[in-house]
Amino acid sequence: MLALATTAGCAHKAPPPGATAANPIAPVALPKTSPEAQAAFDEGVRIMRTGRKHYKDARDPLTRATRLDGRLFEAWHDLGVVETALGNFDAAVDDFKKALDIQPGARQTVLAYGESLRRAHNGKKAGEIYSRWLTSDPNDFEMRARYSQVLREAGEPGSSTLDESLEQARLLLTEAGGDVSHTVIAYNALSLTYYKMGKFELAETALHKAADLDPKSAFVWNNLGLVAFERGHDQEAFLDFQKASELDPKYVQARLNKAVVYLDCGDYKRARSDLEKAVEIDPNDAESQVALGVASRGDGKFDESRKAYERALDIEPDYPPALYDLGVLYMDFDKDPAKAKDFLNQYLQAVDKSDSRRPDVEARLKELK
Repeated sequence: MLALATTAGCAHKAPPPGATAANPIAPVALPKTSPEAQAAFDEGVRIMRTGRKHYKDARDPLTRATRLDGRLFEAWHDLGVVETALGNFDAAVDDFKKALDIQPGARQTVLAYGESLRRAHNGKKAGEIYSRWLTSDPNDFEMRARYSQVLREAGEPGSSTLDESLEQARLLLTEAGGDVSHTVIAYNALSLTYYKMGKFELAETALHKAADLDPKSAFVWNNLGLVAFERGHDQEAFLDFQKASELDPKYVQARLNKAVVYLDCGDYKRARSDLEKAVEIDPNDAESQVALGVASRGDGKFDESRKAYERALDIEPDYPPALYDLGVLYMDFDKDPAKAKDFLNQYLQAVDKSDSRRPDVEARLKELK
């Protein structure tokens, strides 16, 4: 939960800020839609404006709008927003792609498309999307920050991909100029790349520079906690995560990380408390659901543990941590060998041969025969 995710490598390298734009991506003129399609689209937007908890109800009118007019760019974009909010990232990818096929110059759709690709574990494609936009606009700071992120998540220590992430983070510092918020984001990107490289002192130095510029930045304090935890300073990490949670009570990752410290100490009740708040804030985060399952299992609440793992699989089918923990739950606590074998076998199918848990799973399956 505290580790950074990994995805496939990225193939394209973005030009530096100030470079001459090649083939700028301009918005195209779109024809006016039919009154029927517009009415269906307006209904979907009206529902979305009532709040995220109603997004599911917006799906039908937005889908109807696209059927009435397959070139209604805004309806495809909003469908992508809805599917992202519901945790259906593959569906969101399809919707945003259709939107961009119609309107390639829609910057917000490019950002949303790249993020849905990243969350669907296709960092390579996300990197290509961001890099292509940066070729059109080398001075787009937010797009470069996203590009550095997917490179970082894809890279391994010593890889050229991680080196390129570091270079892009340094370019962010150059591009930030005197803008404090941009400089904080750049230092944060730099620190996370150093963290991924295992250079924890450099990561901490960059984060302290960011905290000096903006002491109220929740994500900076959260990442200071990550570095402290990695260095074995659990109490310092907890205080950093706590500060991040106080600065932004809806910051799910900080609550999740604070709960990990509790879990590491065997304090399952307090871990559950933070994780219940985390899943209330974002019920479509599979990682938080699995962590809640672990905390509930440790607290002896096996039914709640099972429901949390199953919810994680509803959000992200074949999610390896949920498959593994369900297998363990059925094997060690519910004493149901058939279901344990089923989930553990699914786990082996979902991970590659280098997965660190594979030996444990294979040993458990031998024991279950």
